[in-house]
Amino acid sequence: TELNSMQSNHLLLALALFSTSSDACTSIIVGAGGSKDGGTMTSHTDDCMECDFRISKVPAADHAEGSVRDIYNYRAAYPRWLGYGRGETYEPENTDFDIYPWKVGEGAFTSYGSIPQVEHTYAFIDGGYGIMNEHQVSIGESTCGARITASSIADGGKALLEAGELSRIALERCSTAKCAVETMGSLAEQYGYHGADATQGEGGEALQVIDPYDAWVFHIVADDTGTSAVWAAQRVPKGHIAVVANQFIIRTVDLDDKENFLGSSNILEVAERNGLWDSKKQGDKVDFTLAYALDRQHLSPYANLRRWRIFTLAAPSLDISSECSTFADEYPFSVKVELEGGLSVADALAMNRDHYEGTDYDMTQGLAGGPYGDPSRFDPSGNRGIYSYEDGANSNMLREDATDDTYANAGQFQRAISIYRCAYSWVSSSRPDVDNVLGTVWFGQYAPHASAAVPLYAGIKKVPKAFSVGSLSKFSFDASYWVHSVLGNWADRFYVHSIGDIKEVQTRLESAQFEAQDALIETVNKLKESNHESDSHDMANYDVVCDFLTETSQSASEMELVTFTDLLFKLFAKFKDGQRVDDFHASVFAPTKLFYPRWWLDAVGFFEPFATSNDDDDEDVAVESSVSPSIMNSSIHASFISHALVALLSVFATVSFMKHFSSYDTFSKQHYPIVTKKEQEDSTSLFGPKSSMKKVELTPLVGKISTTHSYQQVI
Repeated sequence: TELNSMQSNHLLLALALFSTSSDACTSIIVGAGGSKDGGTMTSHTDDCMECDFRISKVPAADHAEGSVRDIYNYRAAYPRWLGYGRGETYEPENTDFDIYPWKVGEGAFTSYGSIPQVEHTYAFIDGGYGIMNEHQVSIGESTCGARITASSIADGGKALLEAGELSRIALERCSTAKCAVETMGSLAEQYGYHGADATQGEGGEALQVIDPYDAWVFHIVADDTGTSAVWAAQRVPKGHIAVVANQFIIRTVDLDDKENFLGSSNILEVAERNGLWDSKKQGDKVDFTLAYALDRQHLSPYANLRRWRIFTLAAPSLDISSECSTFADEYPFSVKVELEGGLSVADALAMNRDHYEGTDYDMTQGLAGGPYGDPSRFDPSGNRGIYSYEDGANSNMLREDATDDTYANAGQFQRAISIYRCAYSWVSSSRPDVDNVLGTVWFGQYAPHASAAVPLYAGIKKVPKAFSVGSLSKFSFDASYWVHSVLGNWADRFYVHSIGDIKEVQTRLESAQFEAQDALIETVNKLKESNHESDSHDMANYDVVCDFLTETSQSASEMELVTFTDLLFKLFAKFKDGQRVDDFHASVFAPTKLFYPRWWLDAVGFFEPFATSNDDDDEDVAVESSVSPSIMNSSIHASFISHALVALLSVFATVSFMKHFSSYDTFSKQHYPIVTKKEQEDSTSLFGPKSSMKKVELTPLVGKISTTHSYQQVI
């Protein structure tokens, strides 16, 4: 066990910064009645550069008396797991052994412990953490820094369980959110909890747990013996929204208030034993965040700014300030949703795609975003050691031999909710007015701003193929992640120009799916009524219902993949070589020259005299940036290589398009015909035989964020 809370602030800050390059996720949670459909919601952006982006459907199972449930160590990389019993995705037949000769039951796929198994386990959708089970219990996740950490048994420690396995076990065993919270807490106390690794940055976890009627935020850290855990949970009030962004949010834990709080009995004892709390001065009700959270100090905006943003979008009248203390003492646990009718899935998806647009922190504005507003900011911690020259304290922050002091006090960019290093994201909706099979996970791979959400229902038998194949080692048009990753990387270069094309496709696809839900529910209800059963789990045709939902999700995924592949090729042709094509059917090809905005030209010195290293009189100008000539030459070389790679990518895209287009276009036209303006009057609707034109008005969550716009949609 490692109690690092008494170490230097510099080390704490270094660990806090370093942790931002791993599983740094955002998760919102909406209490009962706070969503537009009257149920609850939660979400997860799996912001991990190295993670396996695939998901799987784990089937329900019966287990013999005396069986055990094997426990495996945390693994983020592909393959997340290898073996049988957790769905087709993880089976050896669907694993790419050309990458590496992994073996079932060996290495990372060896169980290092077990707990007693229950008689029956529920089916659930699985990813880096459990997502949603057949009872609409859904779990969002966000890693939080902790002052107490522990190592796993697999790594020589004494703790058996981490958050990924805890979430899966909860979904296997529970039909309510409260059961899931109590199950995770009690098992962690009994068998020991550890983070994804033993660092403070990965030491704690926040899991947001919902069912159709209830919503809880669950926090957990290791105890100081390394054999148990300290945990607390707080119920989200009805109509409220809360958000966790890599920092704990539960403050005073009142275990006497059993309606709104749950927790381990050792919260006070462990805190006092380690000097994290003084009951004589601070009282016997522990502030969980103050006692157990890692203090990010000047790096705290990394977490707090995202929390502020969600609150301002959901409750704009509160006028919450973006400036706060390191633990956001000024912010409430949750705020009441002010949006008319409650928070919709579309609203939650918009939150996931946010870059602080329209605020003082807008990442599409300013020099850091370049001339075209690229919102992606690469992680400083991921670049440690790339600079080897001496030019003062500012460069030392990224040197391999940097001290904790210089490294920990490095600068920072804003941290967006939608971030380039995202494996997948989702918003789940648990509703009391529908059958459990209709609980929905709105799922997309890669960064939320570059993908569209596909409805995955709790009753599906397997996940769509595009979400279950592929790895970071090989590009594939069959893997949804890769299509969106290439699209996002290309579009980000011209973001202020390209994002409109992406938003149009997102809105068109998602609006059609939203409008189709009532008809889908009606179909499922008719299947239930035809068998005169009140619960689909007792229906003789339950398999028919699940088959129908599986096919529906598969079709939606295929439509999304085909449409975004079309968009990818369109953007390749529309934006390249500093120009934008506005009319592909003009009699004379006449692209618009983008060049650069005046403010950016001023900022980079475009209008200043050109200086070279040979100009003695301009020597001070040449070295003003504190970069040595060798580094300048390296930069020029790197710039040449960068432009060459972009050119090669353009050639590759063109060749791939020509080779791929024939077979791909045939499939696209046969299965998902693209409706042109001339065909609109005669076309058949995707969701019914009747076609009509409908103008859809899109109103922003907050007036300052964007302007109302419209588009033409065939329905």
